Parts: sequence; C-alpha cells; structure tokens
Amino acid sequence: MAYAHLQAYLKFPEKVQLTAVCDIREEAAKTYAKTAHVRSVYTNFEQMLKNEDIDAVDICTIHDQHKYQTISAAEAGKHVLLEKPMACSIQNCRDMVKATEKSGVTYMIAQVLRYLPSSQAVLSLMENEEIGAINAVRGDSILKQSLILPHDHWMFDGNRAGGGVLITLSIHIIDLLRYFIGDVKKVSGLCKFNSPLFINGAEDFSSATLEFNTGTIGNIFGSLSVGRTPWNIRYMIFGDSGTIYSNPPARKKGHYQIGNAVLSSKKLDISGKTSQKGEFIPINQDSTILAGDNPFINEVIHFVDCCQTDKEPISSGKDNLNTMKVIFGIYKSSKTNKFVNLDDV
Repeated sequence: MAYAHLQAYLKFPEKVQLTAVCDIREEAAKTYAKTAHVRSVYTNFEQMLKNEDIDAVDICTIHDQHKYQTISAAEAGKHVLLEKPMACSIQNCRDMVKATEKSGVTYMIAQVLRYLPSSQAVLSLMENEEIGAINAVRGDSILKQSLILPHDHWMFDGNRAGGGVLITLSIHIIDLLRYFIGDVKKVSGLCKFNSPLFINGAEDFSSATLEFNTGTIGNIFGSLSVGRTPWNIRYMIFGDSGTIYSNPPARKKGHYQIGNAVLSSKKLDISGKTSQKGEFIPINQDSTILAGDNPFINEVIHFVDCCQTDKEPISSGKDNLNTMKVIFGIYKSSKTNKFVNLDDV
C-alpha cells in the first residue's frame, strides 16, 4: 500500500511533500526513500516522530501495529492517514478515535473504494433516489492470496492481521455499501478455515447477512482461497425502481480489482435507454471532489485537503468505527451461531 500511496506524493508535490520514511526493515526503507526522493530514513517510528518536522503520518503497517502507531502520532500532534483495517479489536478502534479526537488531529482511514469516481457517481444517484428505496445489496470479495503473497506472509496469520478474508478484503465492500446505504444494525455470519496456510484463526472463507437501519438486507461473500473467479470485488444494489452493479475492470490491472458501475432504472426506461429485460448503461464517472481516476491518489489528496481545511474526511476514523463494528459483529456471530445486534459490539 505504501507504493500505491507514493504516486500521490510524486504527482502532487505542490500539495504534499514526503519528508521521511520509516520501516523496521532498513533496506526496504532506503529503497522506498530513493524512489520517493527522500533523504531521511528511520527504522524507529518514535524517533521519526521526535526528530522530524512533519505535519502528518501515512501508516501502511501490519495491522497489529496500528493502534500503537496511531495513538503515538496523535499524541505527538500529527494528523493520521491509516490503512484499513483500523485495528484488531473494536476496543482498540475506540481508543484510537478517542486519542485522535483528544489531540484534535485529522484522522482518516484509507477506505480506497470510496475514492473511485464510479463510487462518487453511484452515491450521487443513490442520494437522488434514481433506483428508489433500496431493498437489497450484495458484495463479493474474492482472491487467491497464495498466488499473490509468500506463504509465510503475516496476512496469513490471524494474530497479526486481526483475522482473515473478512478483515483484510471483505471490509472494503462492506465499507462501500455502508457509504451508499447507511449503517448496519444487525449481522449474522459464518467463517470457515479451509486452507492450512491460514493460521491463528485467520478465516479464508466467510459469508454474512446484514440488516441495515433502512431495512435493506445485504449478503456478503468473501474468500482468499478460491482457485478461479470471474471477478475479484463486485457489488449489486437492488432498488424498487432499478438496479446498479459494478463490472470487473476493463483491463486485467484495474484500480483495486473493481470496475465501473452500470445502471438500469424506470427513469431510463422512459427514454428507451434501459428496460426490465436487462439493458444496462454505464454510469458517468464523477470526479468533482477527487483529484483524478486513481483512488489511491484521490484518498491521499483528500486527506491532505482535510488536514489543511479542518474538514471531516469522507472516511474518518469516527465513521469507520461503524464499519469495524460490522466486522467484529460478524466474527462474534460466527462464534456464537447467533444474530448480533451491533449496539452490543
């Protein structure tokens, strides 16, 4: 993720300057710093906070380090951009939000799907009730992690990652659907452990049912062990008078394995553009509040703008608490075999 964020610093030097790099692996830090044209290199996070004249930190570290690093940065008066997931427990998440609010710093979670132009366009359509009241949503998140990462990578370890597919991959689509629909009040879920590569309680299959405050029902499926799949990340939104769904990327290397969305609605039927027989049309992209079409660049520049203007980020830490409650509610449901009210999480 650090290299995905790097493009923002290289492309927009007039908005933000990367001044120091920190990694516990010194060689990795030096390599990144050379690419980023940065001289200051650290292997100790606390020393960087103490020595460098910086306004903010961009944290792209192992999940079990997020709480300590976020709170340390906040107490040092630094704004925080943090890669998802926020932390490995809901209490840790609450502690992080409390610490950043106490320090008065901007705290944003890098929920990258919100920063796609297609996501902004879909949100606008939802706000304008293009497809009416939303009855149901579906989200899939599917990868074969063993083809992407070394088999001893920390993301296979539930102790380091906080879990498996749910907290590392499905969290993206859950957060995006929350962005579109609103908060979730009740969940049920089932997590399965099939591949021996996943250890310490990291699930490689998960399925969940969500009930939103609006009455909308949702179905979430995720896997990190499926051998072949026609798409990686995909969502469908079913309204009273229309449907929206995302396509796979047009190219094999799309922005975060998700393509642009398409629409069919009664309003478009009138003009003959769509019909109930299955005709859909592409949704025009909306970059009004974004820097461009790359969501990783967009989220970094949005964070910078929020730090400078004191605006609430689109994906603030406070907002993201409700995404994390969904995640930990599903884990709790899988363990107890019961529906979980998120007020109890």
